[in-house]
Amino acid sequence: MDLKELTGLVGPRWIEIEATALAHNLRAVKGLLLPTTRLMAVVKADAYGAGAVEAARIFVNAGADYLGVTTLAEGVELRRAGITAPVLVMSPLLPEELPGALKADLTVTVCSRSGAEAVAAAATASGYRARVHLKIETGLHRTGLHPEEAAILAGEMRDWTGVEIEGIYSHLAEASRPEAARRQFELLQKVIAALAERGIHPPLKHICNSTGILQHPEMHLDMVRAGTLLYGQFPYRAPRRNLDLREPWRFKTRILFIHEVAAGTPVGYGGDYVTKKDTRLAVIPVGYADGFALTPVGRPKNLSDLARYLVKTILAYLGRGGGEGTTVTVAGREAPVVGRVGMQLSMVDVGHLGEVKVGDEVEAVLRRPTASARLPRVYCREGRPYLVRLPGGELLPVGSPAAGKTEWAAGI
Repeated sequence: MDLKELTGLVGPRWIEIEATALAHNLRAVKGLLLPTTRLMAVVKADAYGAGAVEAARIFVNAGADYLGVTTLAEGVELRRAGITAPVLVMSPLLPEELPGALKADLTVTVCSRSGAEAVAAAATASGYRARVHLKIETGLHRTGLHPEEAAILAGEMRDWTGVEIEGIYSHLAEASRPEAARRQFELLQKVIAALAERGIHPPLKHICNSTGILQHPEMHLDMVRAGTLLYGQFPYRAPRRNLDLREPWRFKTRILFIHEVAAGTPVGYGGDYVTKKDTRLAVIPVGYADGFALTPVGRPKNLSDLARYLVKTILAYLGRGGGEGTTVTVAGREAPVVGRVGMQLSMVDVGHLGEVKVGDEVEAVLRRPTASARLPRVYCREGRPYLVRLPGGELLPVGSPAAGKTEWAAGI
């Protein structure tokens, strides 16, 4: 499929996902584990933007033992796509959601006594068996059973009809800090020991996220939960342990318009950027609605962080934020984004690139968690497209009759 055929199917912008990189990353992470330790591939938030259904298929085929999601809708999406691997919903569900979760054969998280009782009631009413993992609060202070009540509740649940305690887990709040992680791990271990005293031995015990996998191999237990690593990114401050990860994600678009501008021309909203010389500007169909040129803002950790934050804030107030300092790649060469980044359109200075024309391919960087779900995903093997996910979730094998239609294109 050439560039024109691809654009006819998906429009002038798309996210390209390399399936072989996702599979490679999963096998690489699994290589860090003991043979007895299972690997949960976390595909929450649309698999970090990679597309949950196809990413889950790739991970399961590459050896994932379990899948992890956050919401009922995410789990049901996998089941409707025919994925039968075990799926853990890692947030508590409302009572009215539970019948749907059990019908879809999803494993649910229990974070409270009332939540456990709701699961039992749903299992009795629906006739479906409920597999549960007990979530223990050890330091994140988000959701979870208090350690003191977990063993007592588990002892009662053991006798409940239709409820199976399959797992017990917690979530590291500061996995990169050994002392803090150790305290959480030891607290979880105490709860596990208290359950064992009552004759309760959940087969799946887990606490490690991506950082924990790398930094705390002694905490791997029966299963680990890998997210960020599978998508080719190392967590902040985590040791790399000679892990070879591959980048599976590329955002591509095509130039829609090119025009000549003279030196001294104000460009874009507010006219904040003024061209310094005669040049050419190209328009590309991507903007902040797609996660382009966005920068996350957190609480400054030190004075240096605070200074950088203040500078960025002042520049934004003066209209110098947005795309300032952002570049894209055109024909293998960098070109600066100029003017304020719009919601779905941005401008690029291509005056230094020689011959550039409408339709040329451009590669840019989007923030994955905010990448628009309306952007099509094009799945490739060794660079060759084999599947397209259209906005709305429809999956079309490349080369299928439907994929041959060119009258539809993604909205700009």
